[in-house]
Amino acid sequence: MGLLNWNSGQHFDHAGACACTQCGKPTPLRAHSGEPAHKVCAEDWNERNPNAPRHEHEGRDLGTGRFHSDPPRKRRKNGAS
Repeated sequence: MGLLNWNSGQHFDHAGACACTQCGKPTPLRAHSGEPAHKVCAEDWNERNPNAPRHEHEGRDLGTGRFHSDPPRKRRKNGAS
């Protein structure tokens, strides 16, 4: 799967850190489901679970259903996002 794209602000919880569901260390990061997880822990989980249900967007594989990337942004004609 490779690296996740978690650029959206929804992946950061300004209220504070919670224990990562994978390693147990504090993290302010959240998966799409709101589950506390470091991005690298989510990427590791994806690699260890290649047969987990997939999340797709317009035919693109964005990762597992549990930990997946943000959908790609639409680009304007002049190349700006």
